[in-house]
Amino acid sequence: MPTTPAHTITPYIPAVLRKNSHGHIIEYYFFDHLSGGYVRRTIKLNRIRKRFATAKDFKEYATGIICKLNVKLAGGWSPIGEVVNTREYIPIPQIIDQYIREKQSTLAKNTMMAYRSFCIRLKSWVEANYPRCNCTLFTKVIAIQFMDYIWAGDSAVVNKSKKRAQCSGHVSERTYNNNLKLGRAFFAWCIEKCYAKENPFETIKSKREPKKKRTLIPKHIRLKIDQYFAKNNPGMRIVCRLVYTSLLRPIEVSRVRMNQILYDKSCIHMPFDQTKNGKERYGRIDEDLAKLLHQHLEGAAATDFIFCDGTWSYGPKQKNSHSFGNAWEKMREDLNLPEEYQLYSLRDTGIHDLLIDGVVDLDVMHAAGHSDLSMTTRYADHIDEEMITRINNQASGY
Repeated sequence: MPTTPAHTITPYIPAVLRKNSHGHIIEYYFFDHLSGGYVRRTIKLNRIRKRFATAKDFKEYATGIICKLNVKLAGGWSPIGEVVNTREYIPIPQIIDQYIREKQSTLAKNTMMAYRSFCIRLKSWVEANYPRCNCTLFTKVIAIQFMDYIWAGDSAVVNKSKKRAQCSGHVSERTYNNNLKLGRAFFAWCIEKCYAKENPFETIKSKREPKKKRTLIPKHIRLKIDQYFAKNNPGMRIVCRLVYTSLLRPIEVSRVRMNQILYDKSCIHMPFDQTKNGKERYGRIDEDLAKLLHQHLEGAAATDFIFCDGTWSYGPKQKNSHSFGNAWEKMREDLNLPEEYQLYSLRDTGIHDLLIDGVVDLDVMHAAGHSDLSMTTRYADHIDEEMITRINNQASGY
């Protein structure tokens, strides 16, 4: 036990790294005014030491802990009443690995893709900029630096269809906000698991998202598109029908297997692990679409995807949904259609037309896989080129 004359009392004795018969520890002393003497504290590092490949890397990391601890002691901090939590000193990249492993067992496959993508970006960025950083050192300032990195678009591959991102040099407000939510979710988990005490993403403000523009595709244009694909790409013709009639998102179309098509019930069954929001639903099939699917899937096995990778036929390997977007862009350019007409616009149009045709709002909500009616009725607020024609046909004169 260190001793010191009463008139030269210092509040602490700096932390140092030591190795004893039990392994590595950090040792420090603080002065307890109640007992009138120094109290020894240690932090055991054996479990953390096993995480490092070399002694050099471990000592560098331990030095970081010691520096932070001595700064706290110099600022008047006392460990009385606190329990040392070695989890707070585990590097973030290692925590991220544990986070991914745990989430894989609880999240749907499609949801997990977004979590994993965010984790890969965060881990890569931390390793490049703060390789020894743990949750206690990951402050709001560092969180803002990471979000600035996301906003600048340095972590994303710019898609040709994202013209706005290309022109502005950054990702969309929606992408930024999604990453911010994922950052908050990660640190909320870290707090729950005692890796962190605070959430550095919690008070970062979201970007204000521009109002989403939804453009409807008039019937005469849909017929032109249908005729184009009937001649040039029959498979893509079916994709368009599935998006408009069955209200499937393009990514969901790529996940459909032969045994999900229920001809006797005139619908397609979409289980929860194949939908965007994890909600099980059914998409309708009209008579024309049923005929196209029968023709397209003749000879397909029950577990075959209705569109196979590398072809526009069925097969055992799922087709990348980006192929749908590429085929749509080629068609749009060939027919000289405006950029506002996107493949996803067919789903917007399908929802809108069901509402206009008088289908019960609640039924449309379930068919579209929406969480609430407000989201569904929002589709009625579209720029509709055929609105005036309908009004003129139904309205009486002056």
